[in-house]
Amino acid sequence: MKRAVFLDRDGTLIEEIEFLSDPAQVRVLEGVPQALKLFREMGFLIIVISNQSGVGRGYFDLKAVEMVNEKLRGLLRQEGTDVDDILFCPHAPEEDCMCRKPRPGLLFEAALRYGIDLKRSYMIGDRDSDVGAIASVGGKGILVLTGYGEETWRKWRWGHRPNFVARDLLEGAYWILAKEIEEGLRMLDEKIVEVIVCPVCKGKVFLKEKGLFCKVCKLLYPIEEGIPVMIPEEAIRMEEEDERKAR
Repeated sequence: MKRAVFLDRDGTLIEEIEFLSDPAQVRVLEGVPQALKLFREMGFLIIVISNQSGVGRGYFDLKAVEMVNEKLRGLLRQEGTDVDDILFCPHAPEEDCMCRKPRPGLLFEAALRYGIDLKRSYMIGDRDSDVGAIASVGGKGILVLTGYGEETWRKWRWGHRPNFVARDLLEGAYWILAKEIEEGLRMLDEKIVEVIVCPVCKGKVFLKEKGLFCKVCKLLYPIEEGIPVMIPEEAIRMEEEDERKAR
């Protein structure tokens, strides 16, 4: 069966705007295209799962949601990437539907449509409902601190805690890559290195004997047991002489 990375939309892929209905306001967050390219190279389906209660509340209609979603996909295509599908719940909270996160209705719909093993999949989002949805089907959840993420983490109330807390989607992608390498599902090969970027400047990194080197930031990200440690605080700042030695 296939595996997927499920992604929340607002606050995870794009800037958080409450009850967003205007495509002109869509802004893709920094590092998102690079994260999606890494997911793709790792072989995951990429599916957006979003609560859009503005429809059920009467703030906007289904067409508005579809226009925002298409704007998002258009911006991603300009960056050379895309998602496989966008599924959303249009109901208000009081409608008590099965598709509104943290309930897993949309996850089940995606699993049936694409043949996905939910237990071996991930979900990334900025709310406890994102983590709760994937936890309820046995998958792994990542909380990002973008959007409402910091507030969510401070006020955490759900029984399911995230498997990892990431600063943004790109850091979440690097954590998944580390898990894939640990479990023997991937290796740090040339194709993976090609889509890895520096988490600081989002520029290309180069494979050196001791790690992955960003020429712009002069940072060397160490490789430990085959796993790149893409955390700025763990990187080694290289002077010109050190850089020559690392070549």
